[in-house]
Parts: sequence; C-alpha cells; structure tokens
Amino acid sequence: MYFEKEKSKHRLLLRRPALLLIDFQNYFCRKDGKAYLAGVERMLPVAQRLLKIFVNKELPVVVTIHRRNSRSMMRWWNNSIEDDQAEPCLDCTGAILLYKDSYDAFYMTNLEEILREKKVEQIVLGGVMTHLCVETTARSAFVRGFDVVVVEDVCWDKEDWYHFASLKNLAHGFAVITNSDELICALESLEPVRQV
Repeated sequence: MYFEKEKSKHRLLLRRPALLLIDFQNYFCRKDGKAYLAGVERMLPVAQRLLKIFVNKELPVVVTIHRRNSRSMMRWWNNSIEDDQAEPCLDCTGAILLYKDSYDAFYMTNLEEILREKKVEQIVLGGVMTHLCVETTARSAFVRGFDVVVVEDVCWDKEDWYHFASLKNLAHGFAVITNSDELICALESLEPVRQV
C-alpha cells in the first residue's frame, strides 16, 4: 500500500524460493509472553497458511526461534529468552527449526548452508519484529546474494511506525515488499522445481 514506487521498479517474481518465518514463538505471540506484541495473533493464521503451501509445494521452510541471547543482546535488553518462551506458536510440520540468539538469523547459525544446499535463490520473509529480526535478517540475506521478498501482512511489530519505516527502508534498498495474497498467486503459477 505504501510501496507503489518501489514495486514498479522491482516486481515480485519467484525463483527457487524458501520461506523463512522469524520468531513466531510464545515470547512474542502469547498474551502471557514476556514481550507480547498486541495484535500479532492476526499474523499467525496467515503465516501458518504460507508454511503449509510451501511444504505442499515441496519448497524449503525454515522457522527461527530466538532462544537465550547473545552477549550484545544481553547488554542491550538485559534479559534472556528461556524454555517455554522459546516454543513455536506455529505447527512446524515439514519445516526446519533453527535456533538463534541474535537479530540476524544468519549470525552463528547454519542457515546459509541449509539454503545453499537446497539451491535456494530467494528468501520469502515474515515474522517479528519487523524493525529488528526481520529487517536485520533481510539485509543479511541481501548481502549474501539472496533475493529477498518480505510479506508485509506476515510481519508485526510493537509500533506501526517501526513496522512501516522498516518496510519502506527494505523496499528502497533490499527487498520486494508483497502481501500474502499476491505471494500465493505467484506461488500458484510457480513451475514445480524439485529442490534437493
């Protein structure tokens, strides 16, 4: 809705995509979560639907879970995500679960190796929070040579300003911004490619 200029320069075109869902877990998504994001529950059915579509099309899906915290994250936030707060809020059947302790899903994980092994060229991203883990991971994917697509209605944040500013920044220099309906349409016309 706010990305028409950027969308006219960079159209959604899927090529060997993988779905990467960031931190849909108790810490952010349950009302008793320590960093609950009011309204995030509206994203969960859409994220679950995309996960199922990707799995059914035999396309890779990675679901990250933020657990504990890196030293810099501990210094900044002065907390750690433990045990029940690190449980996923999605049915992750068919997905690879990836644990991380920083904003960037690539940092100190084997995410890049997983994607390269599966010959992924494009990462389709959704998750929480848009301006922290989603944006950092999108930028990191871009500098590693992956094409990046961010699904705006599968991202959520603690404030609208953070959310929209982050999406606008990503649209300008790093990612195609789309919505789930547009993405599902593109997935339906995607030629099946067996990704080994």
